[in-house]
Amino acid sequence: MFETLFAWFKEYGMLMLGAIKKYGKKAVFAIFMLGVMIFSIEYIIDKKINKIVPQSIESSIERNTEIQETAHTEKLIKSQEIYSDIKGALRQMMHEVRCEYVYLIEYHNGSTNIATAFPFRKFDVTMDICKDGVPYINTTALKDEHVTKYDIFDNPEFTKQQFAYCDRKTFEKVDVKLYHMMSGNKDIKWVYTYNLYYNNNLLGAILVLSYKEIDIKKFINYMHELENIFNK
Repeated sequence: MFETLFAWFKEYGMLMLGAIKKYGKKAVFAIFMLGVMIFSIEYIIDKKINKIVPQSIESSIERNTEIQETAHTEKLIKSQEIYSDIKGALRQMMHEVRCEYVYLIEYHNGSTNIATAFPFRKFDVTMDICKDGVPYINTTALKDEHVTKYDIFDNPEFTKQQFAYCDRKTFEKVDVKLYHMMSGNKDIKWVYTYNLYYNNNLLGAILVLSYKEIDIKKFINYMHELENIFNK
């Protein structure tokens, strides 16, 4: 260790003496002090940056988290208000058009295909309302289901048109799975569907099951009201 220090002092000492002889003591001292000053300034700046940057990153992360939480809360509040209005409108519609069952079906993206990365098209029955006194039809199976498993969603008569309807016997040919879902109530005679849109994108559909033919004009008016609620 001492040999290394001695060699260092010897080498740089000779350089210093040579510089003094060539430029003079004052010039060498001034250059030395300038170097010390530059080194000190760089050291201080580096320490400040290392202290400030992590704090800035941490503050930025906290701000982004707060913004995301606020946005989520606002969306949750808006969602609660919208679905409350929708449920009220559907109950009123059920009374006005005199139907027995109303279902709100909403489409969403599920997981994706590994090879193509295409998202699976899925749907949930997010709201089911039945008239007092009629047998309840369990829709638990219609949660996070693939659209392709139900023929009604691929049937042009029901998907290409915004509004469609048929009698119970015809519906068995349209979608046998959903037909069997409603088979627990033999009094159901008519099936109505209406495709809902949000900003010109297909949002979902309303499915109505009824004992008798409903007032179609009133039904369409309520569907327009629902779309207005979603598009607030």
